[in-house]
Amino acid sequence: MEHIQGETETAAKRAKLSAGGGGSEDRLSALPDDVLLHILSDLGTTSAAARTSVLSRRWRRLWALLPDLHFFWDANPDSVHGALAALEAMAHEEAPPLRSLIVFLSHASPDSLAAWLPIAARRLAGVLTFVDMAPRNDAREGEKGAFELPCFEKATAMSFDLGFLSLALPPSGVFSRLTDLSLDGVQLHGPCGIGEVASSSRCPSLRRLTICNAQGLGNFTIHSESLLEIQLKKSCGLQQLTIVAPALKKLTLFFCFSIDLNPSQQVADIAAPQLVSLEWRDAYDPSSVQFGKMAHLEWLGTAFFLVYGPDGYAHNRDCVMLLRHFEVVHTLSLVLAYMSEDIEVRIST
Repeated sequence: MEHIQGETETAAKRAKLSAGGGGSEDRLSALPDDVLLHILSDLGTTSAAARTSVLSRRWRRLWALLPDLHFFWDANPDSVHGALAALEAMAHEEAPPLRSLIVFLSHASPDSLAAWLPIAARRLAGVLTFVDMAPRNDAREGEKGAFELPCFEKATAMSFDLGFLSLALPPSGVFSRLTDLSLDGVQLHGPCGIGEVASSSRCPSLRRLTICNAQGLGNFTIHSESLLEIQLKKSCGLQQLTIVAPALKKLTLFFCFSIDLNPSQQVADIAAPQLVSLEWRDAYDPSSVQFGKMAHLEWLGTAFFLVYGPDGYAHNRDCVMLLRHFEVVHTLSLVLAYMSEDIEVRIST
């Protein structure tokens, strides 16, 4: 009898719910905005949060109030542009600016980036991370034209991994709050160079600059009062390097100078009197590379040294000349390489 009575009560409750009784009240939507926004942020992606708009009118505007928008592997350029356009159209005075925007796309095109980046530049007041997950291919250069990066006046940090898409830097505008800038896998185009953009006149708050796997760097000249760290890694095509950075503490140069140039043609002039760490793993010729006074230098890293290498081997020669330039360092990072007998060593003199 108790079993039958329990089933009857359960059936009665279901009937009440289906009839629109008190159990159909939307108590979740009655929660405060901050609680609902916390729920939406736990969904993981902006696409998932936006889909909650179908639940009720109460939910339609909620996702537009999220301070962090994340688009991952299920996203496409149209969805990113659509969400940002909707965000700009729906934004109310109480809507906070974007705190972070993270976008992972595959095979992004310059046109697709040019569609949503200007909207992001108007809304972002924090961190932007963009990654093109397509396999890197140098042949993408000029394939679909270059897109121009808009000026993010209120962004605090930006990181771009473009898979060797072509990028033109903005000829005007000030990145007034930007402290961190990272460019990876870029084909630089246009009259405006990265050194000009990253200098104090355009980036007065910049602290850290990282450029990796860049093409078209050419003559890199930067004057910055705020920079503390510069990393240039595998930035092929570098011909001249000029750095004037009185506050700079760390400088890394890793295989950047063009291999088509004679070492004596690879010109560098570094004025960084507060430098503490120098990692120079590149060609070095004292007649064309000027370091200036570095009285505070404590850490020095050099290119590898080939043990038992032949006379005139370029890496050994550059390494020795660099070591001779600095009389005393507290810490030295030197890689000793041993080559097997069946590997041919090419001598560059």
